[in-house]
Amino acid sequence: MATTVRTPMASGRPSIFPLVPVMILSLAGFSFIYVFVSTGESGAVVPGLALLLITMFAAVAVSSAYRSEAVAAPSASVALVCSLALLAALLPSSGNVYADAVVVFAVTAGAVTIFPKAVALPDLGSPRLRDASVAVVFLLPIGLAFAEALFLGLRFWESFHLGGEQSLFFIPFLALWGFLEEALFRGLVQRSMVPALGPGYAIAAAAVLNAAFMLFWGSLMFAIYTLLMGLVMGYLYRRTRSVVYVGTVHALQDTWLIIAFMVLGIGA
Repeated sequence: MATTVRTPMASGRPSIFPLVPVMILSLAGFSFIYVFVSTGESGAVVPGLALLLITMFAAVAVSSAYRSEAVAAPSASVALVCSLALLAALLPSSGNVYADAVVVFAVTAGAVTIFPKAVALPDLGSPRLRDASVAVVFLLPIGLAFAEALFLGLRFWESFHLGGEQSLFFIPFLALWGFLEEALFRGLVQRSMVPALGPGYAIAAAAVLNAAFMLFWGSLMFAIYTLLMGLVMGYLYRRTRSVVYVGTVHALQDTWLIIAFMVLGIGA
């Protein structure tokens, strides 16, 4: 994805005004959903879903109205995130959380694959990987995993538990989702926002949207860690320009996370 050859966008920083209300609406929608998931307050469901739906249509409208790809592309990427959130919220449950997860994963993977073919993304250049990158792939995920395990503690196990055959599916799924998460928020969202916001602010905006999306888990601590993780992954993506690279780091980090919880004795 990061290596796709695109025609460079027009020079000059475009107005970011159209992106501001779209981002604010999306964050408000995710916040209402978090209130429902974390507290069970049913009154937060309707405004949360309504805001996400409004954000999706508003982002699509902005993407269609503005000829500048520097505004259209990031607006379309926000619309994509909101549509995936709505799918996750409204998808009828089969009674099996893992079967439902497979459906969400498959749809998200399909959307991430199709999006670059429909939306013109900026050309950030070819991947730049150096010898030190190999060491980072081995060492950084271990450090991040243990940091996350200590940061979340028992909160992680409020939703997930090891044991039995389910864990055999859960561990590789978690790793695959980590890779897909990077393709979505770094390969699409961050990349699309670079021309409008610049590299630094694009990293921050993508990390914030990533953290807001993770509020669906119902854990503020997890969202905060996702924000920090997003900043790290965003920096690595900026330096390497490779979705495969940051996806690999994230996938290994999620795999090591399980081992970190077991080693630390958390969730026993």
